[in-house]
Amino acid sequence: METRFFWRAGFAVGLLGSQLAWAGQPAAETASFWKVSQQELLDRMYGGWVGMLIGGLEGLPHEFKYKEHPRPELPELTFLPNGARSDDDNDFEWTHLWFMEKKASLKIPYAEIVEIWKANMNQGIWVANKRARELMDKGLLPPQTSQVNHNPYAWYNLAGQFCVESYGMLAPGMPQTAADLGLHYARISVSQEPLQATQFWTSLISLSFVYPEESIETSLRRALPAVDPRSAMHQVVEEAIAAWKESAADWKAARQRFQQKWHNQLGWNYNSTPLNGAAVCLALLYGQGDFYRTLQYAMALGWDADCNAATAGAVMGVRWGFRRISQLPQFKMPDRYVNKTRPQLPPEIPVSQQVQTILRLAERVILANGGQRLQEDGQIFYRIRLQEPKLLEPLPENPVRPTLPKPVNQNN
Repeated sequence: METRFFWRAGFAVGLLGSQLAWAGQPAAETASFWKVSQQELLDRMYGGWVGMLIGGLEGLPHEFKYKEHPRPELPELTFLPNGARSDDDNDFEWTHLWFMEKKASLKIPYAEIVEIWKANMNQGIWVANKRARELMDKGLLPPQTSQVNHNPYAWYNLAGQFCVESYGMLAPGMPQTAADLGLHYARISVSQEPLQATQFWTSLISLSFVYPEESIETSLRRALPAVDPRSAMHQVVEEAIAAWKESAADWKAARQRFQQKWHNQLGWNYNSTPLNGAAVCLALLYGQGDFYRTLQYAMALGWDADCNAATAGAVMGVRWGFRRISQLPQFKMPDRYVNKTRPQLPPEIPVSQQVQTILRLAERVILANGGQRLQEDGQIFYRIRLQEPKLLEPLPENPVRPTLPKPVNQNN
């Protein structure tokens, strides 16, 4: 059993296993640090990335199949017996990660992102991302490509959720840095409310490295300071917790509360961050810390089910780690990722090599934010300077909701 440590004000406290006893917020004048082995950090990143791949790809048969009502029962699934492949739930992030390392730049300048997108984002791209790509051909740069006067999908689109999970993995225990990275890349195609989702999910994934054993409810509440209290995202997180508590034995009833209020009454469509963010929260709450069960709920709850299962899989994958996921009887996944969509990236690469890329980038993030790389008894450890979640991008005072050119009920 591995020993993990927190530092505060210059002294260390050992903690056995993955149960982290430190709680509360560090005093303003002191810093708290988390010591973790490279082996454990890699395992949790691997779990998060694989969880995202499994959820997104295995969730595709359920995408927009259950709109007005959830699936009648939870689906059974096997985890990618033919390996992983490129899909917009993973290949936008993989493209950015690939070029982040190649260019030695954690936040690639937007002019360079445009060139990357022009070369690579020409198939398997939908709605707000597709419109952003079209605007690049007209000479616009991000964040102009995510302004609602140019991109009518930007104010609600789920790209603020499903295109950002890996940035939480790049900044373990550093939710502000995770959110900052996520916002940089989310602003390519979305603005306003979806950026609240970006801040929430990147922060939650970042914090999941440090608090893997706490209850899902506690984890959701821990990440909420990253979200504007006026936002729909903040409301649906609180309402998901309330619905789960009030309908603990009836997940379908809890789900229908959001269909009635957020879709039928308030008009958020099936591709929006509030509706689908609620679905991920419900999947996590009803899954109760079980990786497989959480994915079942994420798919059965419906709406944009593949994206929701990808996000839920990323959260639970970080909490569980790859070793634990790979021991499940449903796990059949070979170490293989096939790319058929982004021409400047390798046509095939082991998933384990993708995760090594994440680790190398994460080491840069750790060192750039006051952390250290240590070597003790032949092992590598990281001493990570912990952060508390914080709102970086408030919701605009008067969010704009333009009329959509057509209903958007399929693809992302």
